[in-house]
This record gives sequence, structure tokens and C-alpha cells, in this order.
Amino acid sequence: MAPSAQYACAQHMYAGRADDYDSSWHRGYTARFMQLAAPQPGERVLLLACGTGLEAEHAAPLVAGGGNGNDNDDGHGHGLVVGVDATDAMLAVFRRKRDADPVLAAHTRVVQHDVTDLSGCAADDEVKPGSFDLIVCSNAFVLFDDPAAVVRHWKTYLKDGGRMVIDVTHERNLHQGLLMEAVAERMGVAFPSNRRWITSRDSFRHVLEGEGLRVDTVEALEKVSGKGTVYLGADETDAQFDYLTAMPLGDALATDEFKHKARPLFKEEWQKASVDGRLEVCDILYVYVARKV
Repeated sequence: MAPSAQYACAQHMYAGRADDYDSSWHRGYTARFMQLAAPQPGERVLLLACGTGLEAEHAAPLVAGGGNGNDNDDGHGHGLVVGVDATDAMLAVFRRKRDADPVLAAHTRVVQHDVTDLSGCAADDEVKPGSFDLIVCSNAFVLFDDPAAVVRHWKTYLKDGGRMVIDVTHERNLHQGLLMEAVAERMGVAFPSNRRWITSRDSFRHVLEGEGLRVDTVEALEKVSGKGTVYLGADETDAQFDYLTAMPLGDALATDEFKHKARPLFKEEWQKASVDGRLEVCDILYVYVARKV
């Protein structure tokens, strides 16, 4: 999928989710994720695919600890969080939070832009190469077609010694979605996520290290604490197919023609991936803390 198409696809996928995004599992997960990201007082933090600003809610008070924390602080020199995202509706929620919270207002900036190409970013006075202590991307990296190229680009925005904290899905997270991705590939249809390259917790480690980053830690986090692993039976194949094709995955996947051709292929992929007809589905993401050395 071309970068411009990825940008449009992200807008399509997330526009309808903005109003209830914060009330989903994302809020609890973000709290645990940001403990691993650990922004420090006075740091400059770049949140990529920032969405409604959940990560900013955690990061802004922490980076503000480098300043006086009062309502008149302009955010410069005392820690700053810059959030970049593609989707109008998600950023509108973030901006409403800024309007209601003096710390967010003082210590965050919000930018609508393609996160895979930050050159020419509208807030170029804040988004400069080599200027960030911490780059964070949560629940979005698997949308990108070329993981290595994205890491390579983002690395240029880190200071020497700066950290990059990114999560990617477990190799059996939403396993049925991986099967649909395989079906789309077989049919030559663009799919909005790119997860089939993840075969173990080391898959993304190799990408990061290949781009010259040092991986300090890899942690496995459940999306919903305590949910664990479930197994879907063969009798659920049709229901899972209908569930997936009802999601906002792009116009090509919503057509009756696609569904008619894809359903038998989906059943084939299910049979190949399952054990005795049961498909393992893990509710886990891997979180990587890497450093520019």
C-alpha cells in the first residue's frame, strides 16, 4: 500500500472510533504501556499515531516536572510532548482534552500529519531531527508496510541516547485477522495492516537492531489484564469471517464480491493454522524499549 493510501486508510479506520476510543481497553493498556516508556522531567517526547492523546495524559505531567508546572508555563524548556496523527476525529478529542487541562495545554502540541514521513511536518519548529529524548508509538506500528524504513526514519528524530518505545502484536494476537490478511494477499487485495512478518518476540527486535538501535528490554503486555489466551472452534469460522469483514478494513474488503471469494479461502487458512480445528488467539502485545547509540 502506498504511503498516501496508508494515510487515507488510517483516517477511514479510526474516524468512527474516536468518540468511544478512550472507554475501550486502550485506557488501561496505555497506563501499563507508559510505565515502560517512563518519560522523565524536562524531556521532549514525540508521540506518533497519538490518537486521542491517551499517552499524552501520562507523559505531559511527567515531562512538566522539569518546569514549574503552573498554568502559565508555555511548555518550552520544561518538557514537551508532541503528538502526531492522521485522523481529524481522533485529534479533535485530543484538542478538547488540551482545552480542559492546563498541563496538557502547556506541555503538548498536536499535529495532523503522516507519521511515516515527518519531513515537511506542519509543526517543523517543534518536530526537528535529533531533538527528541523519547519516541512512542502504541497500537499502530503494524499498520505500516515497511517496518525497517519507518524505524530508520524515526531514528533520525532521536537525540543520541534517546529511546524508542514501540509495541507490536503477538504472533497470535487477533489470529483470525492474520488469516484474513493472508486471504487478502492471496487475492491481491490491499489489507490495512501488516502483521505476518511477526513470527516471534524476536521479529521486531531484529528490525530495531538492524537499524542500529540497542534493544534494552522486551515486555509482553496483555491488552486486557487477565484475559489471557482463548481458543476458537471450527464452528466459529463463519462468525469470525463476518465479524472481520464488518470492520472498517477498506472499501475493497467490504464488497459482496470479495466476501464471496474470500470466505472459502478464509476457511482454508483457518484449517492450516488451527490444531484440531481450534485456533489459538492471544491477547498480548510485545513492548520494545530501544535506544539510539
